[in-house]
Amino acid sequence: MSLRVLLWKKEAVATLLLAGPLIVAQLLQVGMGFIDTVMAGRMGAAELAAVGLGSSLWALMLLGCLGAVMAIAPLVAHLNGAGKDAAIAGEFHQGLWVAILVGSVAVPITYAIAALLPVLGVDPEIAPLARDYLEVSAWGMPGLCLYLAPRYLNEGLSNTKPVMLIQFLLLPLNILGNYLFMYGNWGFPAMGAAGAALSTAIGLWLGAAMMFGYLRSSRRFQSLALFSRYHAPNPKEIWRILKLGLPIAVSIIMEVGMFSSVAVLMGTLGKVEMAAHQIAVNYAGLMFMLPLSISQAITIRVGHAAGAGDMQLAITRGRLGVVISGVIMALSATFLLVFPSQIVALYTQDADVTAMAISLLFAAALFQFSDGLQVSASGALRGLKDTAMPMLITVVVYWAVGFPVAWLVGIEWGVGPQGLWGGLVVGLTGAAILLNLRFYILSRRMNKR
Repeated sequence: MSLRVLLWKKEAVATLLLAGPLIVAQLLQVGMGFIDTVMAGRMGAAELAAVGLGSSLWALMLLGCLGAVMAIAPLVAHLNGAGKDAAIAGEFHQGLWVAILVGSVAVPITYAIAALLPVLGVDPEIAPLARDYLEVSAWGMPGLCLYLAPRYLNEGLSNTKPVMLIQFLLLPLNILGNYLFMYGNWGFPAMGAAGAALSTAIGLWLGAAMMFGYLRSSRRFQSLALFSRYHAPNPKEIWRILKLGLPIAVSIIMEVGMFSSVAVLMGTLGKVEMAAHQIAVNYAGLMFMLPLSISQAITIRVGHAAGAGDMQLAITRGRLGVVISGVIMALSATFLLVFPSQIVALYTQDADVTAMAISLLFAAALFQFSDGLQVSASGALRGLKDTAMPMLITVVVYWAVGFPVAWLVGIEWGVGPQGLWGGLVVGLTGAAILLNLRFYILSRRMNKR
């Protein structure tokens, strides 16, 4: 066996071991949305559609916050790879100030999105329920950001198991919260869609408390002195983190925003179309957690190698991660094509919704492979601290190409839900091509230095 093959095998194992807990954590986190959707489906099509629309728009804010704070991971990975662990505490504290800032701004923005629903022409039966969902869930945003900062500190240090364990604890609490607040059991008022949002918001604050509790109690972090010294806000450092993180946030918002905007357009077609869309996008989102987790592992592995000054190893890790994600998503697409009826049956027994959802799952299968390639390439680029150009790429492919195609074919040409999803396929495929091309060009340039 050649040295190159041995290296790829070693790196593949290391990447998968790092990504494993992240995959479990992400699936558990998305599992909360899956449970919300299933439990809402038992209340009726209107509630299912409201939770679907509300969670889609809330995810726009959630992932924007995630992207802005995510910069902590590659920054810590670079410091750790360079042997500068003494500087990690200061980096983390400035990251906390960023998290507080982002979480505070997210609350009024979420309220503003909720207020726009009637203006966007959403079905009058769905809009008030989705508005309530968004207004309640907004108050979980600061808790989310305070959870993300220590999470990305751990990930930057290649410590991914705590995230998995905390998400494992939060999942049953989310089920209990839905049982109490959605259905009004044990003397609580039945809040419907808003109850699902309340359960999620409480879980986010609990997650933050658990993560900080872990940082304080674990011996792993004692040498870093995370809590022995107070670091006041440093505008220069905060801007440096935001300069890296905000393009990540914008890139994520561009993709999720395209999906959310398609969800809004779907809402104008009726509750059956919206409910079917929610089922298909929920399942596709569940499978997306696999390459997303691998992408996060790629960022850590590439960032650590780049921090240590080994650019050839950083490039190898990035390319290998893209291959792993592509293979996994090809298998996912195959499964989706073979078992569409069984998948939809997990969500609903409504005949009209089922037929529509199955047709959309076939469209989802088309972009599974592209989705894996684009998110893994993004992770590799983040590990190289390259976020500005990927942001520009996503703005163009999702909003100058993908969404216009969705609107033109789905609405203007009257194709309907399948046409809207066609635009998603076009956007994701364009992103996969251009982001991988960017990583190829950038890695060749850096390797010549």
